[in-house]
Amino acid sequence: MAYRKLTELFQDFGLILKHKKSEVFNFSYVHNNANPPINLGFAPFTSSSPLCPKPYWRYLGFYFDQQLNFKEHVCYWSTKALSTVCSMCILGNSIQGLTPHQKRILYRSCVIPVTTYGY
Repeated sequence: MAYRKLTELFQDFGLILKHKKSEVFNFSYVHNNANPPINLGFAPFTSSSPLCPKPYWRYLGFYFDQQLNFKEHVCYWSTKALSTVCSMCILGNSIQGLTPHQKRILYRSCVIPVTTYGY
């Protein structure tokens, strides 16, 4: 019902609500893993083809799940930081690698901003 009202409101203002670009996320107080499909009662999301929510929702670079936990956010950015650390090994050549001071500068300028994103 709410989706239909929102679509009608947009049409009254001369705007078109693109269904493929709209996002619906179901937040729940119940701590189970069930994330059922949603029947919006409006084409294309009817009972024959309901809207199936994704397990994670990305909004402004933050990842949320149905219980609004940051587990996926922390997992994503820590993996990205670890891959940055591993790629820093390529910067040294076969004769002489990076000095500890250079490694510290690289770590502080490349890894810490990635790790603390959203902190």
